[in-house]
Amino acid sequence: MRSSAKVLLLLSTAWLLTACAPTVVPEFEAQQSDRDILAETSSEPDIDAKTTRFVGEVEGIELYIARGSNDTLCVIQVHDEEWLQMGCGAGAGVGIELESGTRIEAGTFKFPEQQVGDGVREQLSESVTVITYP
Repeated sequence: MRSSAKVLLLLSTAWLLTACAPTVVPEFEAQQSDRDILAETSSEPDIDAKTTRFVGEVEGIELYIARGSNDTLCVIQVHDEEWLQMGCGAGAGVGIELESGTRIEAGTFKFPEQQVGDGVREQLSESVTVITYP
């Protein structure tokens, strides 16, 4: 095999392996702290309680991410220590919209630009972006 063909084969193989590799959510690489733990997750069968991570607060709502069943990514909304709601997406991403219209993108999920419009994206954590509207 010629060297240029070998290089092309290696590059193709590397791309294939990268495309098939699962996306790693950086927050899950860190050890779970006391701030990350939600008592309600112990009774929630769709959430792995060992994976909850606090990622920030938006409009008075605390946001957590967690691994859901079937290796999905979930965003949990908590207000005044009460679990408001949870949204899970297939695979490594999920998008949710708060009552105010503010949107949250987690993991690999991105709202289409036509839905974002004049919204402003701001990074909340390594894997979570908040879209606010002026």
